[in-house]
Amino acid sequence: MSRLASWFGGSKAAETVEYQAEIDAERANLEYAMRATNLIIDDDIDTAKKVLAEGASSVYKDLGIALISFMKAILGFEKENIALAAKLLAECEARAWQDLKHAKGRPAASQIFPAGTEYEVVVAQTQLMLAVVGVLNESVIEAMSGCLKLRRAYNTLDAIMAKEKEYFKKQRTRTGSGSAAVASARASTEGKNVFSAAHTPSSSRTSLEGLTTDMEKLTALGTTSPALQEIDVELANPVDAFIHSGINMCMGMLMLMMSLMPPAFARILAVVGFKGDREIGMQMLWRSTAHHNANGAFAGITLLNFYHSILGLTDIQPHGADFDESAEPYGIPQKKVAGLLVTLRARFPQSRMWLIEEAKGLANRRNLAAAIEILESGTASKMKQIQAINVFTLALFSMSAHDWPRMRKYFLQVLEVNTWSQALYYYMAGVASLELYRDAVARGDATTAAAEKKKAEAYLRDSREKSAKKTFMARQLPFEAFVQRKLQKWEARSKDLGVDLADAVSVSPAVEMTFAFGTTTLMSTSEFDKAQDCLAWSRLTAPADKLDKLKDRDELGVRAVCLASILRGSNHLDEAQTLLQKEVLSHDKNLFKGGHREDYVVPATLHELAAIAWAECDQPPADLDASKLEAHQKAKVKECEEHLEKARLWESYVLDGRIGMRIQCGLATLAWYRKTKGWVAA
Repeated sequence: MSRLASWFGGSKAAETVEYQAEIDAERANLEYAMRATNLIIDDDIDTAKKVLAEGASSVYKDLGIALISFMKAILGFEKENIALAAKLLAECEARAWQDLKHAKGRPAASQIFPAGTEYEVVVAQTQLMLAVVGVLNESVIEAMSGCLKLRRAYNTLDAIMAKEKEYFKKQRTRTGSGSAAVASARASTEGKNVFSAAHTPSSSRTSLEGLTTDMEKLTALGTTSPALQEIDVELANPVDAFIHSGINMCMGMLMLMMSLMPPAFARILAVVGFKGDREIGMQMLWRSTAHHNANGAFAGITLLNFYHSILGLTDIQPHGADFDESAEPYGIPQKKVAGLLVTLRARFPQSRMWLIEEAKGLANRRNLAAAIEILESGTASKMKQIQAINVFTLALFSMSAHDWPRMRKYFLQVLEVNTWSQALYYYMAGVASLELYRDAVARGDATTAAAEKKKAEAYLRDSREKSAKKTFMARQLPFEAFVQRKLQKWEARSKDLGVDLADAVSVSPAVEMTFAFGTTTLMSTSEFDKAQDCLAWSRLTAPADKLDKLKDRDELGVRAVCLASILRGSNHLDEAQTLLQKEVLSHDKNLFKGGHREDYVVPATLHELAAIAWAECDQPPADLDASKLEAHQKAKVKECEEHLEKARLWESYVLDGRIGMRIQCGLATLAWYRKTKGWVAA
């Protein structure tokens, strides 16, 4: 263009046209990549890969490709997928930084956010995923580097949310709810039923009117969490929708996960320099689920997993009589979760993830038979990692239902589709065979007993051979360390007593693993009865003159913890408490430490006593008046908290991560309960 034209603004006009074409292309690329990403969620990775490969080159395409690898990495934990995900995510992050620099020099593609904000969101998303991959990468250095990325992502997201809040605040102040931005937002939702009336998350908003009220409500919580923006609409501009749903999904997930970190990860929390907030995090996730894109889907997956796989296996949850909207971060709001599941299944009908979550929901309601039936139905997932989760969940549910043939069948199937912890899978197959061996001995079937005994010992020895090959943050996987110590104990006892390996086993290892995984919470009355039968000393198969050697203090403690959990589930609270006092707390704690002993027994006992106190809080004597009732509740809450704090501060033990999660959830529930009762400052 000539200089003369540039004097009269020709260059600027051409530049504007060029920028608009670039912005239009970016929006199209984003929508294209989001459609492809939706295919990933809908269990059609092959088509998603093809669509992404054919699409125009953009950072969103890189993000979609990296997301495929990330999903495979976190769902399967296989080393090659973890390494590939790390590589692709790093490349996507670098590309996003480049695009961000370029975008700063042109008008914004967003109607709300400054130029380049969409790329800042991509950077934050890749940093969050890289942090997770860093933890999975079996390296303390990688994990610590991941923590720094968490901090950077947090700062980025917090800054974007502050900009969003400020924008809508100015719009309201300048023109009220009739502004163009609000009109556009409302127009985008007219005729669109994002959630049905029965299923709408109570924290969502479809206009700006609720902003002030909700902000005041959040401020009343006394949180120091990042700036919040309560609008929850399907924005007409795809860039705005991507940014809004993305920051809520990412920050919500980050804050929720950080709030759940068990005591063993306190050092990591200190390095990151901030703590999570479960209530605010979950509000953000619910807000993101209103958007029909990958961000909304991942927010939904996070919520379902939290409710079904964490809270569903937690013993100290809000009592039914106290359950209200404020209890939702601490217990399962069944109708709301069911509504979310219906919505996600409608959006992504081919995905098997929703069937798995539906089955978990049934199991949480103590209907294991129906849960197993659902998991055995339908077409297998095209994604191997999701199919592995389906089979592993089937195996766990079968164990909790005391269906030993199914348990063995599915743990052996897991070996075919997942390499994360083969030592554990072989151990579980061996444990199922051991229970079948004991069943056969009990009914006098010598032929079957011999065959099952042989299988049990073969699988248990396979477990030993597969051990010490997997690590997590430079440490052996907790469950692998757990099962290998069991095997060492049994082998040493087998040699000392001169008995076969299967006959050297004492307390039912299947019931013990049910306790360790926390799936006792899924069991019904009939399953509790079966578990008690499995814990009977009469099921031991060692010669009569050797039986007393299988009942040392360590084994008595393991049996007491497992049986107390079952008795508590059956509401035999006094009996459970008496058993724990007699078999564990009345003895020197050093009897449960060192060598092949089970070092989790004492902290697990403390957690059980806390759960008993919490159950007693909800079952006061019938003759108490209002003041005495409150005194009873306060005393039981105090007792519960004291036990949890002792367990929280206990020295390191092999299952501290898993039991520590239950402890953290219990303490959070107590804090919520005190606040609802007005016993502490809001």
